[in-house]
Amino acid sequence: MSDAKADDFYSIELQRAQFVWDLPAGKLSFFGLPAVLFWSNPSLFRMLQPLADEVGVPLFQLLVASNASVGTDEDYRAMVTVLGDTFAEGFLAWGRAVSTAGWGSFTVPHYDAANRTATVRVDNPWELVMQADTGTQWGCPFLQGKIIGIFSHAFGMPCWADATIAQEHGAWSVTFAVKPSNMTLTAEIARLREERRLAEQNQLHDVIASQVAALAEAQAEQVRMQEAALYTQAAIIAELSTPLIPITDHVVLMPLVGQIDSQRAQRVLSTLLEGVAQTSADYAILDITGLPVVDTHVASILLAAARAVRLLGTEVILTGIRPEVAQTLVSLGLSMDGIATRGTVQAGIALATEQGLRRARRTGSEVSHTNG
Repeated sequence: MSDAKADDFYSIELQRAQFVWDLPAGKLSFFGLPAVLFWSNPSLFRMLQPLADEVGVPLFQLLVASNASVGTDEDYRAMVTVLGDTFAEGFLAWGRAVSTAGWGSFTVPHYDAANRTATVRVDNPWELVMQADTGTQWGCPFLQGKIIGIFSHAFGMPCWADATIAQEHGAWSVTFAVKPSNMTLTAEIARLREERRLAEQNQLHDVIASQVAALAEAQAEQVRMQEAALYTQAAIIAELSTPLIPITDHVVLMPLVGQIDSQRAQRVLSTLLEGVAQTSADYAILDITGLPVVDTHVASILLAAARAVRLLGTEVILTGIRPEVAQTLVSLGLSMDGIATRGTVQAGIALATEQGLRRARRTGSEVSHTNG
């Protein structure tokens, strides 16, 4: 303890490490440099854990080790010029000095300057003590960085220190195996950052691919819905464009409007045959008033429909015969045998009704004659 202002200034030297407290200024110095005292847990642990969680343990370890290695050239010079006659003696003296600050207890089980290898053991290292009972384990990157930096200066070439952590009887220790290596902290940080960049790039690629696939599926589903809607719409339009209208229990009417192509011709025939079969109609009126053109193709369709319907026992009446249509049918030389024709729908309905009555009377007369 210093003599002057004993209530304000305190100093003590332990293991050649000097601690000085300037109480009025609230300062502490260690080895002549400003220092600060924290609880390893919770204070230091709570400061460092969020960083490890944010950047990931591997990168966190390398960043801490790299920054811990900064300034180790001064540590090395102090060891060989102040703390010991040889590097080995100076290193152990340095270890004893920093142990007074709670870094842990340093020993060197193996040191081979010729082959540039060494083994450094630290019992109760502050980093492992800090992490004890927290469920977190990121090792001793600070001490690793110090060891790598100091021994690289001592051996005059880049070195690496592999760490092995152990726990015996509740006490933690870390052993560093030091050896020459092409690995450097700077290069390892660059390598890990590149790996992270590529991983993030691949992850982004996967996300984009997933989104593109989802978009493609959504577009395909939209196309399917549109096609279904168009199909439904087309079916409705087809049904409306080729309606079969019941007039009486025995008479149906199919007005044809617009152009008739091969596809619509098939619908005309299918609708007519199904309707006649379902209604058991005696007469089917095909009205062509709405057809703008009656050519060979259309006339053939009409005749084919009439013949097909007659096979079911139903008579066909063709209405809407305009003079030019009649002339076309005559010029085409198409046979209209068995097909009644009328100029208007009303005339066709009247004909079907009249013939239906005649058939009914004839059928009734035949029944009566049979009973008599």
